[in-house]
Parts: sequence; C-alpha cells; structure tokens
Amino acid sequence: MTTFDPFSKTEVLQIINNVALFMGIGPHEQGMLADKCYTSEHKANEIIIEQGDIANKLYVIIEGRVLVSVKRGSAQWKRINTLGPGDVFGEIAIMRNIPRTARITTLTASTFLTISNKDFLAAYQYFPPKARDNIQLVIAKRLKENQSHAQ
Repeated sequence: MTTFDPFSKTEVLQIINNVALFMGIGPHEQGMLADKCYTSEHKANEIIIEQGDIANKLYVIIEGRVLVSVKRGSAQWKRINTLGPGDVFGEIAIMRNIPRTARITTLTASTFLTISNKDFLAAYQYFPPKARDNIQLVIAKRLKENQSHAQ
C-alpha cells in the first residue's frame, strides 16, 4: 500500500459529492470529510479488510475493483459482490461498532479515498437526519445481502 495525496480538496469534494452513501450531506459536512481523507494505492490481490477485524477505516473506491467475500465456519470463501469506482466499503463495521462483516480484496490495482472511523463519526454527528437515514438504509441492505449470500 502506498499513501499519498495527489488530489486537491476540490477534487476530493467532487468524489465525496458523487458517492451515493453520502447523498444529502451538505457542503460543510463534505468539507469536514474532505479535510480528514487521504488517498491510498493498492496492488491487485491485496486483502484490504479481513472479515472479523476491528473497524478503523472507511473506504471510497476512486479507481479499480474489489471483491467482497464472506466465510462462515470452515466453509470456502463465498463471493457476494464486486465493487468499483464510487462505491464505499467498511461502513458497516464503523456504524454498527462490530467486527468487519466481510473480506475485501482488490481485483485490480486500486486507489481509495480513506477516512478513519474516528474522523468519519465526528463528521457524521453533523449530517442532516435525511443523510443519516440514507446511510442506515444502505447498511441495513448490505447486512441483509451479506447474510443471505453467506447461507
């Protein structure tokens, strides 16, 4: 993994503005997120998140594709989704304060906008109710998908 900041704040704000998970947050809250984000690059086939780990970051995919997979007991890893630019991962464990619910592996070289759980939650408290509701709906939908695919 390489950490760098090639994007201007304006570019980071544009990325945040185009993320469905953040729909409904205002310019002030977007600025709070943008100020705390950094960018990281990863090679193909890197495990970014391991199922069961403690949550410490939320990721927005800028470039590349990742595989979302889950494992129950001694079963094989099961592919449940593929995510690409504009998608977010890592939000479930942060918002629910639970261990990571899936493994995330890069399928291609990938670039992510990353924010720590502490910084995300500090900004989240200022999100308008509609935006917070949107985030909770996305999380509930993903949890349901994870559970149905893992069975």
